[in-house]
Amino acid sequence: MKIAVFSGTSDGRELCGFLAANGHDVSVYVATEYGASLMSGITVHVGRLNAAEMAVAVLSYDVVIDATHPYAAEATRNIRAACEKANIKYLRLAREETEYEGCISVLDAGAAAEYLKNTSGRIFVTTGSKELAAFEPVGDRVTARVLDTAAVREKCAGMAIDCIMYKMPPYSYEDNLKDFKSSGYLVTKDSGTAGGTSEKLSAAKALGMTVVMIERPDTGRGGYSLAELKTMLKKD
Repeated sequence: MKIAVFSGTSDGRELCGFLAANGHDVSVYVATEYGASLMSGITVHVGRLNAAEMAVAVLSYDVVIDATHPYAAEATRNIRAACEKANIKYLRLAREETEYEGCISVLDAGAAAEYLKNTSGRIFVTTGSKELAAFEPVGDRVTARVLDTAAVREKCAGMAIDCIMYKMPPYSYEDNLKDFKSSGYLVTKDSGTAGGTSEKLSAAKALGMTVVMIERPDTGRGGYSLAELKTMLKKD
């Protein structure tokens, strides 16, 4: 079976390896060179696709699996729409949501920055480089942790952010304790277990930080867990 996986995340990488080991003809589409570096032994296509490009890309496959990040709402909409138009089977790999309480919930990065305007103290941002510019209004109090890649360094150059940490995941509880220790606020997303959300929340709690959680976008229908997809696509 020819399967396309739109991914770049750690669980997407695991799924691709499983599919290849089960004899499927697998191609993976990732947005960045960093996403490509996580893959091995699989055909990889690098670069963000717009809706029109997506509609053409899916035509070569029997099944398309959307294993993009839970917050990549536009990519999910485009992949689903392309599959529906071409009548190709669409499956969504859905990361489980993290149980959390006592957080300040906001809709997006802009809303998080707006809330933080009325606070004082250091802010630690773990939402990545894509939306980091939204925090420039409070940037003199912000420490941001982003991927250490050439593309990210170029994107962040010149931003009005006080301190930018360029690092590579995964980040342990101890890593987070060390990085967060001077901040009173943590801005994060619910990226699930694979995204290290539990380790972030545990460290923030230990340090007495206020957590500002950016809610997951509503992408319409649910999906399947990694285990469920493996069961569905395992060859006997």
